[in-house]
Parts: sequence; C-alpha cells; structure tokens
Amino acid sequence: MSLLVWNPEWDTGIELIDLQHRILLGKIEVLMTAIHENDVDRHIPSLLAFLADYVDRHFQVEEEKMAATDYAGLAGHRAIHDDMRAQVATLAERFAVNSQAVNEEVLDFLMDWLIKHINGEDRRLARHLHQWDAAHPRIQT
Repeated sequence: MSLLVWNPEWDTGIELIDLQHRILLGKIEVLMTAIHENDVDRHIPSLLAFLADYVDRHFQVEEEKMAATDYAGLAGHRAIHDDMRAQVATLAERFAVNSQAVNEEVLDFLMDWLIKHINGEDRRLARHLHQWDAAHPRIQT
C-alpha cells in the first residue's frame, strides 16, 4: 500500500524535473514506511547519501535551466538550493553523532521540500521555462 501518492498539481511539465521529483517522493515513502515499521535506522544512512547526491544533481539541472533562460529569480532560487544543500549536510553530520535525533527532522525536511519548494519555487520556474520555450521555439530547455 502506498503511503504517498503523486499529486498531479506538483507536475511542472518539465519531464526531467518531474521525474526527479517523483524519485524524491519515492524516497520519502521509503522513509515513511520505515517509520511505520519502526525500522528507520536502517534506511536513514542510505537516504542521507541519496539526498546529498540528489541535491547536487537535481539543483544543478534546475540552475542550468535557469541560467540558460535568463530566469530573473535565479539568485534567490539558488540561495534556497544552497540552504537546502547545507541542511542535508547538517542532517548527515548530526546523524553521525546521534542517529535517533534526526529521524523526524529528515522527514520534516523532505515533506517541507516536497510541499513548499516543489509546489512554490519550482512551479514558478516551470512557468518561466514554458514561457521561454513559447518565445524561443528553437531552444530546448
């Protein structure tokens, strides 16, 4: 049984970004299942490793698209990404010291990311990219 279901309203219409967001949702579901089954400690290290890699790859894709399309919100969006990168690093450091202390924080961070960042910042970026594509039909974003 799935604990989380992708909300079509989260779709940006940018295939790669949507795919990456769905992968993230899958990882959140793994964590929620682990919490439900009281098996979090086994999953957190791999989830934190995934997140460290994910924030670099996913944010790089978004930031490259922003730069290539003269996105006015690039600096602000990049600052949010940098903050999220730092949060992932902090969670990993704190987990190394006390694994129990960060379980709920990781879930809160992921849910906040899913709900606020994807549904807010990323949707604004997607609108910009779609407008850019419409105005520059030869340039693919």
